[in-house]
Amino acid sequence: IGPVTVTTNPDIFQLQLKELYVQGGGDCPEMSVGAIKQALDVSLPSSSIYVFTDARAKDHYLLEDVLKLIQRKESQVVFVMTGDCGNHSHPGYQSYEKIASTSSGQIFHLKKSDVNEVLNFVRVSLQARKVNLLAIDRSLSQVTEVDFDVDSTLREFTVSVSGDTPEITLVDPSGRDVGLSEGLNNLLNLKNVSIVNIKDPFPGPWKLWVRTKGPHTIRSTGLSTLDFIHGFSRQPTAKLKETYHRPLKG
Repeated sequence: IGPVTVTTNPDIFQLQLKELYVQGGGDCPEMSVGAIKQALDVSLPSSSIYVFTDARAKDHYLLEDVLKLIQRKESQVVFVMTGDCGNHSHPGYQSYEKIASTSSGQIFHLKKSDVNEVLNFVRVSLQARKVNLLAIDRSLSQVTEVDFDVDSTLREFTVSVSGDTPEITLVDPSGRDVGLSEGLNNLLNLKNVSIVNIKDPFPGPWKLWVRTKGPHTIRSTGLSTLDFIHGFSRQPTAKLKETYHRPLKG
């Protein structure tokens, strides 16, 4: 893996992608956790990192290093997978699940022909002033009901569900199901992924219903002028620089 290309020029970014070529290998796993670590090292805090891969990780022994980096940088890691080497109980795949869960990211399982459609979601999710509203992981097939509050600063919000045949139902504060005619935008609707977006939502208590056929993850982000930053300290302080990003023992 590497060398890392760091650029603000989209033409250079495209050129580097086109110059990639396949060599070596022969086995399915890849050195992807090390690649994520390099991306976290060079990227700004609160970045969105997208991992496009068709294999589980060979270097899952780097997992703890990556989880610490994620907590320090508060970045989100999203996996777009077109293959997984066929064993979800392997530590190489489970390392992806832990990285996604720790970073409020997600794993999307797609056919190669569907990858382009994910870019619609990427465009929405990379907007500035993004705030995390929900992050829920479920290991069983079940109907998940979630209550969440929308305040007057939230200009829009997005709900994404990754799982087998996901269905999303949103109910606004007046108790009305929100469909296409009420402003619901379908960003992605595939066998394993469903993503919806609502612009200018009514403030108040909302309800979210999610139904899938198996384990699933739910994420919701919004665009808001309001944000919240935090730190942990043993002593009272008014300076965030004097705090630590993880809870402190004692």
